[in-house]
Amino acid sequence: MIVFVRDEIAKPTIGKGFEKFLPYLLTVFFFILFSNFLGLIPNGATVTSNISVTTTLAILSFIAVQVGGMMKNGVLGYFKGLIPSGVPAWLLPIMFIVEILGLFTKPFALAIRLFANMTAGHIVIFALIGLIFFMQTYFVAPVSVAFALFIYLLEILVALIQAYIFTMLSSLFIGMAVHQDH
Repeated sequence: MIVFVRDEIAKPTIGKGFEKFLPYLLTVFFFILFSNFLGLIPNGATVTSNISVTTTLAILSFIAVQVGGMMKNGVLGYFKGLIPSGVPAWLLPIMFIVEILGLFTKPFALAIRLFANMTAGHIVIFALIGLIFFMQTYFVAPVSVAFALFIYLLEILVALIQAYIFTMLSSLFIGMAVHQDH
């Protein structure tokens, strides 16, 4: 899995200099993966279904993106690179505001995506099991439990996919900040 994160996520999306960010990306990947798997254990809790945890992970990715971009391009060069070349002067203030907002929406999207996907599976399982009590009949139980088991097995796949997506997007954002086109 380490080789996968290195060769299939960090190297293609960051490019030259990916080695500096690999420890962070591996840490995030395995933290999310193990946190998601721990949530699948009965009476366990998925810490990534807590918005404060996903927000902290997104803030750490935001910091990695900003620091990586500033280390490679310099502070002024990094912020200068946010605005595409050839933009008319009268559009510069608007473009600067849009680009700054874009910097903050990326980690926000990371946090909400991970939180919502990890919470949704549990809610669906609880709803399916709750049908037994809501309908007040045992005839619904086999179908409800079968669907809940299917969703539970699907959550194993979702746990893997969410670790991959968060790491891939963090790596992509770092690559975009480090290798800006001037």
